[in-house]
Amino acid sequence: LYALPDTEADDTLQLMTIHQSKGLEFDYVIVPGLGRSSGSNKKKLIQWCEHPDLLLAPIQEAGSTSNRFTWPEENGIYPWLEKLDQEKDSFEDERILYVASTRAKKFLHLLGNTALSSDIDGVLELKKPSAKSLLSKLWPVAQPIFARVAAQEKSLIGRREIESEKEHSIDQSLRRLASDWIFPSAPSHVKWSPPQEKARVQEIEFSWAGETARHIGSVVHRWLKHIAEDKIDKWDKNRIGNLHNIFKQNLVACGMSGNNDEIESAVTRIKSALIHTVNDTRGQWLLGPQKNSQNELHMTTIIDGDLVSLVIDRTFIDIDGSRWIIDYKTSSHAGTDVDFFLDREQERYRAQLNRYAVMMSRIDTRPIKLGLYFPLLKGWREWVYEE
Repeated sequence: LYALPDTEADDTLQLMTIHQSKGLEFDYVIVPGLGRSSGSNKKKLIQWCEHPDLLLAPIQEAGSTSNRFTWPEENGIYPWLEKLDQEKDSFEDERILYVASTRAKKFLHLLGNTALSSDIDGVLELKKPSAKSLLSKLWPVAQPIFARVAAQEKSLIGRREIESEKEHSIDQSLRRLASDWIFPSAPSHVKWSPPQEKARVQEIEFSWAGETARHIGSVVHRWLKHIAEDKIDKWDKNRIGNLHNIFKQNLVACGMSGNNDEIESAVTRIKSALIHTVNDTRGQWLLGPQKNSQNELHMTTIIDGDLVSLVIDRTFIDIDGSRWIIDYKTSSHAGTDVDFFLDREQERYRAQLNRYAVMMSRIDTRPIKLGLYFPLLKGWREWVYEE
């Protein structure tokens, strides 16, 4: 079983607890802080064990060294139950470490630390990690690695002591340039300003529909990316319908506010857009297996002297060797003349996609084709980019 993905996370890094990672897999997994101790458990007012029979023990009274009633005779019941809980915690730590380590598909990075201590002669020795740390579970195999690092540290400290004695001297040697050396010309530069392209695109796309359309568009774009990466043939109307509550959570996480009817209406549009796409021949081609396909590709370049950052919804190379740049539009149309509406939308977004093509042409010499896909309408417009 696999947990649902975090649709708010980007492609670079997801931060979560080990418990939250259950059921998920990642190419790279980094588990930091293994050397940290979980801390000592506070004394409970009452310790108990329900198997095989109910056994209770109150906390020791102040100043007392044992319980009033003891079992076994030489040990108090409360300390015995406390030790039993500690053993359970130790087993749970092993299970947690196993969960964290098995989330990785390609590379696993386990990061932990322990300390160096010096004996009465000042010799540095490697200390064992705390027994309440996850690193202690790995210590039988990790100890030789830490020992090598400790040996390097000892050697480094020795060199530092020698070098510190030379710090009082000042290096007064001179380095001269060759007589024929020429001062290089100043490098070209661009006056930097915050990228405004995303704001301009959103202004074009959502000015007519308000915040609700923007939130719907954000959720639809994220799930189209997920479907393309997951394999579109695994998706159908029923699977999308089962994500109804997830879509509501996505909208709220995006910042959508309003009554339940408004949110339900937005969820209906999200499901319609996704269902139309997976059932549409054009949508299956767009999101299906393609050569060198990429989703939500972030690119930055200089256009007309300005630093421009753009996000391409999807790009790939077709069987004819052409580079496609696709942009999803969640626009809807209630009128009858859908073709006229799509033609108008094509003109509205032509400059935006041409800008994408300008950027792509700098790293790809293939012919570039541009496409607008409208999931709610199963609409499509395409044209060839010409410089």
